Amino acid sequence: MPLSRRKFMGTVAAGTLAGGLAGAARSQAARPRNVLFIMTDQQPTATLGCYGNPLDPTPNLDGLARSAVRYRTCCPSGFPCSPARASMLTGLYPHAHGVVTNDVPLTDEVPSMGFLLQSAGLATGYFGKWHLGGHMYRLEGEDSVERGHWRYRRVPSDQGFRFEKVPGGVGEDQPQLGFETWRGGWLHYKDYLRRSGLGELVEQHPTVGNHNDLPSAPEGQHMVSLIPQEHHMAAFFAEEAESFILGSARAGQAFGAVVSFYGPHLPVAPPKPWDTRYSLDDVSLPANIHDDLSGKPLRQRMNTRCHVAPRWSEDQFRDYIRRYYGYSAYIDQQIGRVLRALETAGVADETLVIFTADHGDMMAGHGFIFKMGTCGYEELFNVPLLVRAPGVSAEGTGSDALVGQVDLLPTILEWLGEDAAEGMHGESFLGQTAEPGRPFRRRLFSDSIDHSIVTRDRRHKFVLNWRNRDLDELYDLQADPGELDNLVDRKPGEAERHRHYIEEWLTETDHPYRSVVLSEAAKEARAALVEARPEVSHFRDLGDGRIEMSVTWHVDAPIEDDIDHWCFTQFLNPDYGTDGTIAFRMTPWPETPTSQWRAGEAYTVGPVVIDIPDSAGPGDYDVVCGLYNPDEQRGPGALAGGHGNRVQVGRLVIEGTGEGITEVRYVPE
Repeated sequence: MPLSRRKFMGTVAAGTLAGGLAGAARSQAARPRNVLFIMTDQQPTATLGCYGNPLDPTPNLDGLARSAVRYRTCCPSGFPCSPARASMLTGLYPHAHGVVTNDVPLTDEVPSMGFLLQSAGLATGYFGKWHLGGHMYRLEGEDSVERGHWRYRRVPSDQGFRFEKVPGGVGEDQPQLGFETWRGGWLHYKDYLRRSGLGELVEQHPTVGNHNDLPSAPEGQHMVSLIPQEHHMAAFFAEEAESFILGSARAGQAFGAVVSFYGPHLPVAPPKPWDTRYSLDDVSLPANIHDDLSGKPLRQRMNTRCHVAPRWSEDQFRDYIRRYYGYSAYIDQQIGRVLRALETAGVADETLVIFTADHGDMMAGHGFIFKMGTCGYEELFNVPLLVRAPGVSAEGTGSDALVGQVDLLPTILEWLGEDAAEGMHGESFLGQTAEPGRPFRRRLFSDSIDHSIVTRDRRHKFVLNWRNRDLDELYDLQADPGELDNLVDRKPGEAERHRHYIEEWLTETDHPYRSVVLSEAAKEARAALVEARPEVSHFRDLGDGRIEMSVTWHVDAPIEDDIDHWCFTQFLNPDYGTDGTIAFRMTPWPETPTSQWRAGEAYTVGPVVIDIPDSAGPGDYDVVCGLYNPDEQRGPGALAGGHGNRVQVGRLVIEGTGEGITEVRYVPE
């Protein structure tokens, strides 16, 4: 269960600072007062000049690094976005704060950064992506799941975390959890666009905001944001944060500000001219791009949404990377604006500055793009971390100390002269910033979507794939920095040592489902987590906006689920989505119930006739197949190539004019 805020706050002592600020206590007037926490979304270390990017796309962050400590190893304590963010804001691992997957709201019963900064006497402000209140993937209209207004609610279970999708959530546009000044990426940003003379853009594209910055093309093609750079969300948040800093300083008010950019998260669509800031020839491909994934978990090899190596050309990868660099460079420009506000306000020497990202992006590593909860690769699980604590931290120094995101809040609290409470998983490393060569943690842990647990020390990384039991992973990071060679079967002693560390961590952090995790982990790991592979085995354009198709499921292993599922096919296009990006779908029940499917057999669902709705216009649609039980509101686990319980199998191409659809084609992957 999440740690109680009341219980947590009641344990805060009034004692001396732990560890780092050696010597006498500082007076209230003399000690540093302000906090600036800057966070990007899905930004790997490879995009920063101070982490070795030869194109130097981040001059402002590089400047910060010259007066800060740069940590070479910082691990997300939860993955992906929501769990990582909740861990940074609470100092707790996901199983304690309760946000074990995206779109689970962080409860106000858990003590978090905004409340704690407030109690320390700071004015608080939050600017940008939140992703901790639900209600994020929004459309205009009534408050319903169908219109994109939803959150996950926890369902009581003694077999692990379970959630159901329900209407509601507080969204991104109101003060939450102790942050008083608030600017979000939906209603606030739309109002800004209208004030800036771009109201027509809002009317033409009502889904603009949050992660939709109006990409000009689908991924795999060169894309750019259709929003001018001066009015992009990143510029909006930087301007609002700048005003907050300057206003607080003029009022003589100590402040704690979080600036949380939505980019460079997918879609990787920087505003012009940043999309072409770097040429294809400027970009080098990573050395591990041609990983054949042999000896890796099957769900990696079959993840067709992220594993694009079989389909993409080298120039497509280069274009993806150069757009990533351009987007990072654009955001760096906005970060520079926020950092200069500290200088303008005269408070730079009184402000703790932390820069990090919630997680990374594969950026062609191992042939993948985006993010995926089926690995522990460095591209995703090692994020940039810069810490400048004036008068305390060494300047312009790199550190090999191991730091986790749960350690950020305790460090902030020590900077403010506040003790972290008993029960917080993180520890302050403020003192370590004064001696960057001093070790901090012996090993790090991360919970990946309540499916895998990643742990690492200085040399080895281990991934326990306990849910839907799949192959575990063990890498020697010194001998194999590209993580190409899974040693889990060849170094059983080392693997067992890391399994023991995980068992200790589950106990020490009071994991509510410790026994469930260990029971699942004790099962024999299968080379085939994935039970079934779908393909569109029949397709015909019937004319007049009607198509006929069949889906055949090839069963590789018994489906370990005693309930029956329907076979759904979704047609995804963000321009015509009526439920998120889903434009339309079909959901027939198989003639042979899925609970009776046998390994080695194939089962065909259909043919089914589908009427393409009038709301769907010309363009390319991703075709996604999956299995789902609407009563239980769950699928049978990860499927082949899957993103959860669904698999992308191909594309539907709809051609036509304003007078109607003229042709429909299916293109397999």
